[in-house]
Amino acid sequence: MKRPLSLKLSIAVAFLAMGLVIVLGYSMLSVQFFFRGMDSLLASNMETALASYVDTTSKQERKQGQEFSGYFISQDWAQQPAAIRQAFTVAPELSARLQKQAHKTWFTPPDLINFLIKLNMGDEVFFISRSISRDQVSPLIGRNAKQSRQLVLLLSIGISVLLALIVWVLIRHVSQPVSRLTRWTHELSPDQLKQDIPDFSYPELNEMAALIQRSLSTVHSALEREQQFLRFTSHELRTPISIIRNNVELSHKLGQQHGQSLPDKQMQIFDRIDRASLTMKHLTETLLWLSREQPQQLEKQRFSLDQLISQIVDEMRYLLRDKPVKIELHTSPTEITQSPAAVRIIIGNLIRNAFQHTWEGHITIQQQGNQVVIDNQCQLFNNDVKSQDQGFGLGLQLTEKLCKRLDWQYENQPQADGHHVSLLISA
Repeated sequence: MKRPLSLKLSIAVAFLAMGLVIVLGYSMLSVQFFFRGMDSLLASNMETALASYVDTTSKQERKQGQEFSGYFISQDWAQQPAAIRQAFTVAPELSARLQKQAHKTWFTPPDLINFLIKLNMGDEVFFISRSISRDQVSPLIGRNAKQSRQLVLLLSIGISVLLALIVWVLIRHVSQPVSRLTRWTHELSPDQLKQDIPDFSYPELNEMAALIQRSLSTVHSALEREQQFLRFTSHELRTPISIIRNNVELSHKLGQQHGQSLPDKQMQIFDRIDRASLTMKHLTETLLWLSREQPQQLEKQRFSLDQLISQIVDEMRYLLRDKPVKIELHTSPTEITQSPAAVRIIIGNLIRNAFQHTWEGHITIQQQGNQVVIDNQCQLFNNDVKSQDQGFGLGLQLTEKLCKRLDWQYENQPQADGHHVSLLISA
């Protein structure tokens, strides 16, 4: 996976790239100005030579092209040397504009440069040309050009280093408050949310810190209200649950003392009430356990896992009433030492959801050792429930939290016609 650039590095690279482009542009511009200055000087010399030529020669003499002060001057383009006419092809149309033609490559200086200019002197038009080879160039010009290049290079390097230093100081000056904001955000605790926000030097960072504090305070308040509601609700549920269980036990004891036994149907009703109240008691204790930030260890007992699963299946059969659903239950005798409440809640949720969301088809429940696998295949779906949600209910959120807290291996794989659920209970 490609690692993205940090904001600090991105800003530094952007500033340096912009600075280097500016330095490079001005360096190239200075070189162009140097050559333009040389061209302007040469054009001025040509104009001076022409003025001297006109002053020292007659009109009759000027009709013939001739060398003068190192330049070839003529009034007729055809009188220019063949090398000049071959280099420029046609006579220049605009006056006082220097033209040059050089045979050169990218990395080597030219061996020969041809210059040509058209000048008006009174009512006369003159063509002035000159060809300069490398041997004819004054050493002074070469030294000046070399010194100019060195100066431009040194200035470019100096400006680049200065720009890099400025960018480094700027990034360092800005990144320190950002780093402090990052550390402050990571170290935020519920107690620190009530304290004043530190000063992070920049109004934007202070505003961001205030926004973070308000957001986390809102989330923390909502979480506190949720946990408080859960604790209060769970505590308040204990009283009616205890009353139900005590009255069920009292009814059993009264019947035993008087030697009377309830009819089978009433006994089944009492047994269901007893099991439901016990499940509610376990569920309440589990919710209280989940609501604690540092939960205590759940009470563990040794019990038969296969018998518990069979009991849960029998309790949940009413969910399949009037449904053409076939159940296949395969268990093996297994004794485990775990929290019966947690096991009952998790497996009960899985079986309940499979029963509730299977409208036609079959459900397979397999238990081998500490592993429980549930497959439900629906041949008829409820139109109000998405296909990927068949066999998946809100109770599974509690199942996921419990399995994560207990470090049990839990998988829920949606399939085309149902769900495949696997649960491995840690020993």
